Amino acid sequence: MLRGLQERMSTTTLAVVAGVSLALNLAATAWLNASYAASGFPVPYHEAQLSFDAQQIKGWYAFLIEKGTLGVYWQTQFIDFAFIATVLVLHVSVLWLVSRLFAPGTRGRRWMLGVAALSAIAPLADAAENAVSFVMLADPSGFADGLALVYSSLAAVKFAFFTMAYLALPVGVVAGLWQRWANRLSAPTPAL
Repeated sequence: MLRGLQERMSTTTLAVVAGVSLALNLAATAWLNASYAASGFPVPYHEAQLSFDAQQIKGWYAFLIEKGTLGVYWQTQFIDFAFIATVLVLHVSVLWLVSRLFAPGTRGRRWMLGVAALSAIAPLADAAENAVSFVMLADPSGFADGLALVYSSLAAVKFAFFTMAYLALPVGVVAGLWQRWANRLSAPTPAL
């Protein structure tokens, strides 16, 4: 289904979708960061998400309860879904766009399309991480300790696939431009 969609979309359409999704992603990121800051969570989000420590997370939740901002943090988890949706569209559309630097059927195009598909794991893991977060927030001082391991493991998967996408993007652009340049150099010169 996605393959067919990718093939039917023109390069111009992909560029528009990528541009709009970038703008929406920047807006969602600003909204998410403002809400996270308003919650007063005592550590950066990546530190909390990768803590793998139930007691530490419970301590941070207790801090929010004491400050009276646990509700703001709860709302931040919902706002994160706007970020997640924009990331999914942004990753896929930009990586599909970069795949167009390579000729159809080439290894470079297949590689970029594969990376685009794999990049969807990051927002999907983020959504699953949020689901676990909601379970933990339902009982912020008494959730099962094992949930912290699931929560942090999903965060680790998310960050790994974010990193993969962000590394593949410049590599794909450079390789695609190089391939186009090399193809031009090896093209036969028209006879005069």
